[in-house]
Amino acid sequence: MAGTAQFEFHETFQPELTYIAKILELAMQDFSGTKYEISDVSGIPTGKQKGKVIPHIKYAEYMGLIQYQYENQIYFLSASPVGKEIFMQDKYLHENLTKWLCHYGISRKEYGAPQWIFVIHNMHPGLYDVVSQEYMNSKFKSAFDVQLSDQDLNRKVFGVVKRSYIEGCFESLHYMDWQEQVAFKSFNENFEMTYVYAYVLLDLWDKLLSNKHEITFTELTEYAGFGKIFGFSDDIVNDILATLEDEGVISVNRQLLPITIIRTAQTDEIIPQLYSQLL
Repeated sequence: MAGTAQFEFHETFQPELTYIAKILELAMQDFSGTKYEISDVSGIPTGKQKGKVIPHIKYAEYMGLIQYQYENQIYFLSASPVGKEIFMQDKYLHENLTKWLCHYGISRKEYGAPQWIFVIHNMHPGLYDVVSQEYMNSKFKSAFDVQLSDQDLNRKVFGVVKRSYIEGCFESLHYMDWQEQVAFKSFNENFEMTYVYAYVLLDLWDKLLSNKHEITFTELTEYAGFGKIFGFSDDIVNDILATLEDEGVISVNRQLLPITIIRTAQTDEIIPQLYSQLL
């Protein structure tokens, strides 16, 4: 029987952007120190057994903002390329564009936080539909072979996800409603986010499909989960591909079925443009 340790990194603390911003600021300085030293310089509370420093280091890494190494009780922090751009443009993480980038990072397949990946990629039922909490709990127990009460499962695994979207750091995105049932919202293209879409498409390509010069629409949406991350229908994804083709980020071959996508830009070329369309 598998355990839930990988899902309990948060120590029941939901992500707080104020603390994540402080971790990112330290990472910009290549700061190294114990959790107590990080607490002293950042003001993030911690204690001997439990505290918010370590969970927020892990949240910041899952969101793709930092990398860290841990050795002999010392955390060595450094900012990622996208983290550096976010810090320069929105160091306090106030903009919704920034929050979408953090939402993307924490829900990336293979790289994000495991319960975010499960909820967004495994439980997302498609547009205009809902999934019950009971069904989600049942599928989780089956997938990970855990024996927990629904109450413990909600506290140890799903509580931080729910609170982050209902009353926490991602509330302003209106990505989902979560009461007795989980309802995922649908969205249209937002042109202020054009280079966020470009970055996410190319970053998913780098991380999940790096061996391919050309990918299919199905690989982008069903395998990489591009549409689910943003709440897009296939028609909206098609519209975004057309926009990105106009911007010179990709080339789309619509003669094939499914259509195929060829990249004509690199991820590091897109990062400096993330905020360029923001009014």
